[in-house]
Amino acid sequence: MKKYQILFSFFTLLQACSISQKSEPQTGPELIQASIAYHDPDGIWRDFKGTFSIQDSLPTGRESRRYDVSFDNTKSKLIYRKDDLHFIVWGDSVQVFDGEVTEERAKMLRNYYSYLWGLPMKLNDPGTQIENQVREEQLNGKTYQVVRVPYEKDTWYFYLEPKTYRLAAYKFYQDEPNQKGEIIYLEGEREYRSMKIPANRSWYRTEKTEFLALDKLLEIRGDSY
Repeated sequence: MKKYQILFSFFTLLQACSISQKSEPQTGPELIQASIAYHDPDGIWRDFKGTFSIQDSLPTGRESRRYDVSFDNTKSKLIYRKDDLHFIVWGDSVQVFDGEVTEERAKMLRNYYSYLWGLPMKLNDPGTQIENQVREEQLNGKTYQVVRVPYEKDTWYFYLEPKTYRLAAYKFYQDEPNQKGEIIYLEGEREYRSMKIPANRSWYRTEKTEFLALDKLLEIRGDSY
């Protein structure tokens, strides 16, 4: 009887290991979904309505800024507030309250902030082509799983921590053959309910060692603006 109990325990262990291996994400889309599950397990970003307070640090000779970006993701709506600039983009409409900004740039900023601060959740957007192949690459002495996402004008690479699938960095090439683009390192997190947003983003060029900026997320406020 004892022999059969040992054999049963052995096969149970093998089955559990097999299930565990099968449940681990293997493809690019699976890894991205695992990363989204880490950063936004309850799907808050999709309907998020609130404000990010941001402070940037720029290279010597350029003035740093503090500003607020308010999102209403249910309406494709963004409000940008800085000392000398205040505007709103709502769908295809732009209204400027203070300062000067072209309609084209205002819409570009709406897309820019919504995409970058909404990663990795924004990779669920319709039309996003996430490659199946997963690469491994070392970055600053650590090994990450890397997923490639090509767009029409640039190509992005997303670096995920093994096991947790936390988004640790991303880079994009505007000219991939010549590796011209930017890489962004992510550190720390700000939490809003169950959502975890990277707190610090350090920007560098990919073709040469050049610091571009550091964005610090100071606070996330859920509010009705």
